[in-house]
Amino acid sequence: MTHPKTQALLKKINYIEADLDIQRQILFSIPSAKKAEIEKVIGLIAARKKEIDTLRQKLRELDPAEYERILVFEVAVDKFKKIAAGSPFQAIVNRNINEECALALQNGEPLECLIKACDENGNWTVITLEGEIRQFPAGEVAEKAPPKTAH
Repeated sequence: MTHPKTQALLKKINYIEADLDIQRQILFSIPSAKKAEIEKVIGLIAARKKEIDTLRQKLRELDPAEYERILVFEVAVDKFKKIAAGSPFQAIVNRNINEECALALQNGEPLECLIKACDENGNWTVITLEGEIRQFPAGEVAEKAPPKTAH
């Protein structure tokens, strides 16, 4: 069970990251002629990033194992994005609260995952519950690739 202080730090980091995303969207929507507004939002973004860094350091001190676990998932997500850039996925399914996400393999075992994605050739890439990236050619997977959609 995660320590309550760790949970509180994680919630705060998630909240600030969500706000950071909103501020980035605001920044991109400001007309380039409004320099003062742009500078204000850039300053706010920088302050939010610094706040996240400070909270992450507190998390590292309070719960080193949780901090390391987060780093594992960040690396997995970055790798997942790079794979998607090289071979775009036609379908992505992720685990939600009270919803399953598993890849049905030919050996009959389901592989529990956080995210599973299928490319146009029917090959699958998953991020496991442990934060590991695994890839499977279409022939190793029992479930069929979702139908191709027009873009």
